[in-house]
Order: sequence, then C-alpha cells, then structure tokens
Amino acid sequence: MNVMVSCEFRFFQTPDGKVWTSSSFQYDFWSRYLTVFKKVTVLARVKTVPVAMPDWQLSSGENISFFNLPYYVGLFGLAKSSLKLFNRLYQASKFSGLFICRVPSQNATILTQILRLKNKPYALEVVGDPYDVFSSGVGGKLANFLRNRSTKALKKQCKHAVGVSYVTKYYLQKRYPAGENVHQSHYSSIMLNDSQIVTKARVYLSPARKLLFVGSLNQLYKAPDILLSAFAKLIAIDNKFQLTLLGSGTYLSSLKQQARDLNISPNVTFIGEVSGNEVINYLKEADLFVLPSRTEGLPRAMIEAMAQALPCIGSSAGGIPELLSSEFCPLPNKTTKLYEVLKELCDNVDNLSIQSSINLNKSKQYHCKLLTEKRSEYYKKLTELSL
Repeated sequence: MNVMVSCEFRFFQTPDGKVWTSSSFQYDFWSRYLTVFKKVTVLARVKTVPVAMPDWQLSSGENISFFNLPYYVGLFGLAKSSLKLFNRLYQASKFSGLFICRVPSQNATILTQILRLKNKPYALEVVGDPYDVFSSGVGGKLANFLRNRSTKALKKQCKHAVGVSYVTKYYLQKRYPAGENVHQSHYSSIMLNDSQIVTKARVYLSPARKLLFVGSLNQLYKAPDILLSAFAKLIAIDNKFQLTLLGSGTYLSSLKQQARDLNISPNVTFIGEVSGNEVINYLKEADLFVLPSRTEGLPRAMIEAMAQALPCIGSSAGGIPELLSSEFCPLPNKTTKLYEVLKELCDNVDNLSIQSSINLNKSKQYHCKLLTEKRSEYYKKLTELSL
C-alpha cells in the first residue's frame, strides 16, 4: 500500500524536480514510512526556485515524491490562495492509498473534510496543540476565533479518523480524544541512536553558568523573549552567566534588540540556524538547557538535550511535564518564576548532577529502535483498517 502524508512545513523545488528543505523533514524523516508503505507522497506547500541553497538538504528521493500545494505564508496568503489550494487538495483526495495527516494543519483540516465527504479513510499523527498556539498571541485580533475553530476542527478530525497517534503519552490525548473504537498509539518523531545518547551522566563540581536555548524564531512559541527577561535577572546577580540561542526567523532582530535594551548583549549569543550535528556540539558545551515554551507538543530539542545528560528547565506547556518534574516546569509567561527556577537549579551542584542522571535515563525511552517498533506497529494496523 502507498501512503500520502500531509505536512504543514514549506519546501523548495528545483528545475530537476528535486524537493529540498531548509531545515526539518529531510529524506530520512520520510523514509520512516517506507518500513510499511511501498511509496510515500508528501502533500505540502512547495515553492519553485532556480537553485538550491548550499545548506539545504534533500527531502525527495527514491520512493518519496511530493504533491505540491500553493506556496502561501500566513493567514493573508491562505485567503489569497484559497481557491487554488482547495482545487489542489481535491485533486490530492483522488490518491489511491492511505492518507496520514500530521496535525494541527489548516491544509489537513480542508483535506479531511473532503475525505469525509468522499467516505475515504484517513489517519492522524497529532504533533501539536492549536489551542495553546493561538492562546500564545498568534493570530492577533483573530486569535480567539482561530483558537476555537482550530480546536474544534482537530477534535472532529480525531473523532472520525481510523487511527490517531500522539507525540505525548497523556496531554494531547486528553484534549483531543480519539473516537470510540479508533486505533491509538503514541510516539515521538525524534530518532535517537546510540551515538546521540551519552553513556554517563554529568557530575557537576561548579554551578551551571552556560545556558542553551534551541528553537525556531519565526514565532515566539518557545518564549525566547521571556527567557531573555529572566536571564537579565540572572545577570544582575552574577555576570558570569552566558546564554546561547540556536535558531533563526522573523523575530531574530527584535530579540537582539531586546537583549540590547536589557543591557545583556555581552552575555547573549545568537548563533542562528545550525545543522543537527552542530546542535549536539552546542549541547555538549552547555551546562543547562532551557525551553520555557508557551505551547508545545513534545519538544524534540529537549529530548536531544536530555540525551546529552543536560539538566533541563521548561514550562508547564503541552507535553513538557511528561519529560520533567513539575519543579522544573514553571507556568508559561512567568518571567520572575522562570528566573527563580533557573537560579535555584543553576546554583545547586548536587541537584544538577541528579537531574543529569534522571534526564539521561529518560531520554533512552526515545531510542530509535523502540520508537521505530511502535511507529511500524501503528502503520501496519492502519493498513489493515484501510482494506
């Protein structure tokens, strides 16, 4: 059986027909579906470009092709492209095989509506929470409308799917329950191998002073602005603190300005977007990982940090409390509380060592062997249900 997988990410296509990514969803990601399915067709927004940038990676390849959707950006772009988008999604609905939608996704919302009208089965991989996304301020004046609409749509999608998998063990399942008798599973999309998991926990002999943040800056979902404000309070008590931020996007320039306004620029380094191998090098050099997200599914970057035996501080958003103890999950948007949690852990050498060991052991639950088995079992069950 073949599979069509819808994805909200945006890609690029060169004249030779190859499809490229600037960061996530490289060929290896899509090849995971080939453990069960013969061919994979990715349904996503694709922009035609004359040449690929030097740092781009291939997404298409053997047995993995793309069904291109209009390349729109944002709500205005969606509205402008709505007719073309609907026509392309209707054409996609004629695909002969199983449909798997990575949600939440506006494209998948339209596609699943079409599939239900045509009485064609589809399955879901729930990787995020639209309620938290639009509660974080995304959408401006339309945030409440978009939050309610998107949340309602995802609940309906889960109810009518033949199968639903979640990246969390409990959180997303509770908010977006699958329908009665719908096959369910849970697994992260991360794939840690032996080389990405250190063999020993860290032993801290001095306080943690090198902090690391990893996340996209196209939106403020990961709350780098809150982190900078909390970090300024740390600098006020000890100028030895250093913060490194990996990631690029629309808000990079405004975050740099925030650092200048807070007079912490000498202690803050914005690296930009880096490759996966480079991220590991930064994780190795850091003393503590911090991700005070406003909204989350299950943060891959945090699991990667845990695999490097790093103590972590997050927030209570999404599935983060499934990874960390509640004492390291302050409420989102609480600058002072984040500062207090950071200060407490950074200065506690014994607890840093303890959390290093706890996090390393937790990360082993996300080893590629274990997750590949769970993922393959889910896909095999979907093929049976779709016959």
